[in-house]
Amino acid sequence: MKKLTCRDLGGPCDAELVADTFEEMGNKSRQHVVEQIQAGDESHKLAADRMTEATLDEQKAMMAEFKHKFEVAPDV
Repeated sequence: MKKLTCRDLGGPCDAELVADTFEEMGNKSRQHVVEQIQAGDESHKLAADRMTEATLDEQKAMMAEFKHKFEVAPDV
Protein backbone atom coordinates (compact mmCIF):
# COMPACT_ATOMS: atom_id res chain seq x y z
CA MET A 1 0.00 0.00 0.00
CA LYS A 2 1.33 3.43 -0.97
CA LYS A 3 0.46 6.93 0.20
CA LEU A 4 0.67 10.09 -1.93
CA THR A 5 -0.86 13.51 -1.58
CA CYS A 6 -3.13 15.32 -3.96
CA ARG A 7 -0.19 17.67 -4.56
CA ASP A 8 2.08 14.70 -5.48
CA LEU A 9 -0.43 13.92 -8.24
CA GLY A 10 -0.61 17.42 -9.65
CA GLY A 11 -3.32 18.76 -7.38
CA PRO A 12 -3.35 21.79 -5.12
CA CYS A 13 -3.68 20.29 -1.62
CA ASP A 14 -2.04 17.94 0.83
CA ALA A 15 -4.94 15.48 1.23
CA GLU A 16 -3.48 11.99 1.58
CA LEU A 17 -4.54 9.20 -0.74
CA VAL A 18 -3.73 5.55 -0.01
CA ALA A 19 -3.90 2.73 -2.57
CA ASP A 20 -2.49 -0.68 -3.41
CA THR A 21 -2.07 -0.06 -7.15
CA PHE A 22 -1.35 2.88 -9.42
CA GLU A 23 -4.76 2.41 -11.05
CA GLU A 24 -6.50 2.53 -7.67
CA MET A 25 -4.51 5.67 -6.79
CA GLY A 26 -5.68 7.28 -10.03
CA ASN A 27 -9.30 6.45 -9.24
CA LYS A 28 -9.01 7.83 -5.71
CA SER A 29 -7.32 10.96 -7.03
CA ARG A 30 -10.08 11.56 -9.57
CA GLN A 31 -12.74 10.96 -6.91
CA HIS A 32 -11.03 13.43 -4.57
CA VAL A 33 -10.81 16.09 -7.28
CA VAL A 34 -14.45 15.64 -8.29
CA GLU A 35 -15.57 15.91 -4.65
CA GLN A 36 -13.53 19.08 -4.16
CA ILE A 37 -14.88 20.65 -7.36
CA GLN A 38 -18.45 19.79 -6.33
CA ALA A 39 -17.74 21.50 -2.99
CA GLY A 40 -16.79 24.63 -4.91
CA ASP A 41 -13.00 24.44 -4.66
CA GLU A 42 -11.68 26.51 -7.55
CA SER A 43 -8.05 25.39 -7.11
CA HIS A 44 -8.99 21.77 -7.79
CA LYS A 45 -11.02 22.84 -10.85
CA LEU A 46 -7.98 24.69 -12.20
CA ALA A 47 -5.78 21.62 -11.64
CA ALA A 48 -8.31 19.40 -13.43
CA ASP A 49 -8.52 21.89 -16.29
CA ARG A 50 -4.72 21.84 -16.66
CA MET A 51 -4.83 18.07 -17.07
CA THR A 52 -7.67 18.04 -19.58
CA GLU A 53 -6.27 20.95 -21.60
CA ALA A 54 -2.79 19.43 -21.86
CA THR A 55 -1.71 17.91 -25.15
CA LEU A 56 -1.64 14.13 -25.44
CA ASP A 57 2.15 14.17 -25.08
CA GLU A 58 1.92 16.41 -21.99
CA GLN A 59 -0.71 14.10 -20.48
CA LYS A 60 1.50 11.06 -21.11
CA ALA A 61 4.46 12.83 -19.48
CA MET A 62 2.35 13.76 -16.43
CA MET A 63 1.08 10.21 -16.08
CA ALA A 64 4.62 8.84 -16.33
CA GLU A 65 5.73 11.24 -13.60
CA PHE A 66 2.78 10.29 -11.36
CA LYS A 67 3.43 6.58 -11.92
CA HIS A 68 7.09 7.04 -10.99
CA LYS A 69 6.09 8.87 -7.80
CA PHE A 70 3.76 5.99 -6.95
CA GLU A 71 6.42 3.37 -7.63
CA VAL A 72 9.07 5.04 -5.47
CA ALA A 73 6.72 5.98 -2.61
CA PRO A 74 7.47 3.95 0.52
CA ASP A 75 5.02 1.28 1.55
CA VAL A 76 2.72 2.27 4.40
